[in-house]
Amino acid sequence: MKITETLEQLGLHPNEVKIYLAALELGQANITELSAKVSIPRTTVREHIDEMLQKGLLNQFEKHGRTILIAVEPSRLLAHEQAKEVALSSILPELEAIREKSGIQKPIIRTFFGLSEIRQIYDDMIATKHPILGVDAFRDGREILGMDFMNSFVQRRYEHFLKIRLIVEKTPAALELQARDSDQLRRTRFLPDNFELRRTANFIYGNKVAMISFNRKEPTGIVIEDPDTAHTMSIFFESLWNQSTDK
Repeated sequence: MKITETLEQLGLHPNEVKIYLAALELGQANITELSAKVSIPRTTVREHIDEMLQKGLLNQFEKHGRTILIAVEPSRLLAHEQAKEVALSSILPELEAIREKSGIQKPIIRTFFGLSEIRQIYDDMIATKHPILGVDAFRDGREILGMDFMNSFVQRRYEHFLKIRLIVEKTPAALELQARDSDQLRRTRFLPDNFELRRTANFIYGNKVAMISFNRKEPTGIVIEDPDTAHTMSIFFESLWNQSTDK
């Protein structure tokens, strides 16, 4: 279920997702009713509820001597995530300054396995807040990541005013993508006919390079954070960009 997966991506424990959705459906419920609804032992539900109250996912009040629980409005989940993003953005300069004090930085290499972790790479592109260069097997990425997620990524990128230059194979879907370039802060070019992308994508953003394999069994990605690597890869991108065409 997309709802469950999305809530887990927000950092909720799978049991917390079940309890929140059950509370949302029931409207008002006590612990016993929630435990029966989600088929989780009452003691376990109690432990999760304590955490959820602290996270602001549930509210409680007393009624006839019993504790009644209510799920917060779904819109407040969005407001909560936006508040966390604002708070983190406010301290990012200080965090970067602390990091830079250590002198020359070693490259940071991170690996990502599975669909949910690959989506984190796209989230990182938004969070890094730099223009993006990409060579993308667009059709394969859309198939693996899903149209809803890809549309959400485009919308978030647009909201953060992050431009992208994208190189793709020329297909009917890619032509439709290019037709929306002016509305989506994007410029798309097509690879020469003798070039073929095989279920992969490469992105350069800020000092980071992301390499993704859209393998059907297990999508896999690597992000290298290193200014020298990003610089070299951007040279390769510009060379390929100049060989590619708008039509």
